[in-house]
Amino acid sequence: MIHIIDDDKNVRDGFTMLLQSAGFKSNAYENAEQFLEYYNQNHNNDLIILDINLTGMSGCDLMEHLAKRELYLPVIIITGYDEQATRISAKNYGALAYLRKPVDSEALLDLIKYNFAYK
Repeated sequence: MIHIIDDDKNVRDGFTMLLQSAGFKSNAYENAEQFLEYYNQNHNNDLIILDINLTGMSGCDLMEHLAKRELYLPVIIITGYDEQATRISAKNYGALAYLRKPVDSEALLDLIKYNFAYK
């Protein structure tokens, strides 16, 4: 399952359609808190596409929260704000990739297909 966490509905809808057209299953959430309410730790092979600048809990805060719970899910960071401090934080929390918006759809799909078997 691929979890899309972004407070922009257009981004969530766009990624959902992109992933569906590529044969991937996904769920979309408007914030980190909504994801945490849903997330079942028994899911195998989960991946998160995560916006850094969210309303409420930030993307880095979510990654820290998951690490404290010893939930090490692969995360692809997406952001419209490319800041060095954010890149460093994302790397420190183990982000798989850091992509700037607008995200290149083919690059995202290639990254998912290359690193994971999610079908």
